[in-house]
Amino acid sequence: MTITILGIRHHGVGSATHVLQRLQEIQPDMIMIEGPPEITDVLKYIGHEGLVPPVSIMVYDQTDPKTSVFYPFSSFSPEWVAAEFANKNGIALRAMDMPANVNLQMKADIIHQEKETALTEDNDTDDADSPDTEMFIQIAEAMEKRDPIYQLARHSGFENGEKWWDYHFERVHNHAEAATHFEAVHQSMAALREGNTEPNTDNDLREAYMRTYIRQARNEMYENIVVICGAWHGPALTDIDKYDKQDAKTIKSAPKTKIKVVSTWIPWTNHRLSMYSGYGAGLSSPGWYQHLWESADDYDITWLVKVAQTFRSKQMDISSAHVIETSRLAHTLAALRNKSSITLDELNEATLAVMCMGDDVKLQYIQKELTVADRIGSVPDDIPKVPIQEDFEKIIKTLRLPLLPHDKQYDLDLRKDGDLQRSILLHRLELLDIPWGKRTMVRTKGTFKESWVLLWKPEIIVALIDKSYLGNTIEQAAI
Repeated sequence: MTITILGIRHHGVGSATHVLQRLQEIQPDMIMIEGPPEITDVLKYIGHEGLVPPVSIMVYDQTDPKTSVFYPFSSFSPEWVAAEFANKNGIALRAMDMPANVNLQMKADIIHQEKETALTEDNDTDDADSPDTEMFIQIAEAMEKRDPIYQLARHSGFENGEKWWDYHFERVHNHAEAATHFEAVHQSMAALREGNTEPNTDNDLREAYMRTYIRQARNEMYENIVVICGAWHGPALTDIDKYDKQDAKTIKSAPKTKIKVVSTWIPWTNHRLSMYSGYGAGLSSPGWYQHLWESADDYDITWLVKVAQTFRSKQMDISSAHVIETSRLAHTLAALRNKSSITLDELNEATLAVMCMGDDVKLQYIQKELTVADRIGSVPDDIPKVPIQEDFEKIIKTLRLPLLPHDKQYDLDLRKDGDLQRSILLHRLELLDIPWGKRTMVRTKGTFKESWVLLWKPEIIVALIDKSYLGNTIEQAAI
């Protein structure tokens, strides 16, 4: 019986590439990915023709849908690649992590505790003094401890752990053997864990559950198990028998809960994948990673061609010479920094100097249009959903109102039946506090005109599910 641990970074292009290689080599009879066991049933839809990433699994409290957690996937997510491989080849597939209902209960307990603390504190406080240097040093040290990879990054000349990891482990074109790649990841994380003694109750509980689910799969007589998890957890999952009794005790300490959760797929956007969105999965450049996933060895040139085409679409004069000189400068910058391959940093700096003539505003446009990129996933109709969500999707398809990750204005003429039906839908959603459309001013004296600006966000699905107790259709719920 063999258990193979593959430590990855969520949404890592290199990780996904190497995971696929190892799965093809190992040919396991069971694949386990990091995630609460409640999502196991919906993982079977990965590979479905109509399920197009970016998408997310939404796990929510059946009695209070606003209490929810999200598990986003892109086409280059290692977990997505592994699940697709499992479903295509008829391999058993499971999620293993702390159960979602326990996670939601822990969050609810924290919120309750914070409210109680706030009530007992004295509200009559004096104005706070200005923060001093010592406080900033303490904050910086705390952040460094929370991100052990930052220590490696700092000593290697990288400004943060994300870029260090990207360069060493996520380069698609480094042609390293997959087994060697994962051994290097494992050794790095094992060394960091040895030097990091700061207690983490949440991590300990999660890893106890992970080991328990792996043991369960082994006891079911699966002979060749592959476990795909965040790289940090990898060393803790290699010797599952060592922690047998300790895990049972740790899991008993988890809060008891009566929360019943439901899992479903919802569309996601690249913007929501990006870390600065406040609602994302910690991926700063989803458009760039998608480009790497889809590109051959000439990824740098094809990227600069996309940059040039984007500028030209905005009536900016960009010639082939601009592309050539930008490429040369990027290669020179990489050589000066002792890098064996070009990263997005070098391409951005070269683009800023050559194509943008030092204008940051132009580069910001590229970051929005290409580096993050407007992209929205889709979920097929035959995936189970709550009735009001199905009704919403049926109506918007009939009224030709697509879900878009950017603003789109609709000027409605209420004398036309199609526009009238659109108006009725948007008014009903406004009544239900579902934040899809916002009314804007109309430059006309007549009362037969309305103007709406629509912007799709994942919160719309959350709000829809939250209103499902009012009725099975938008009309019933609005009434």
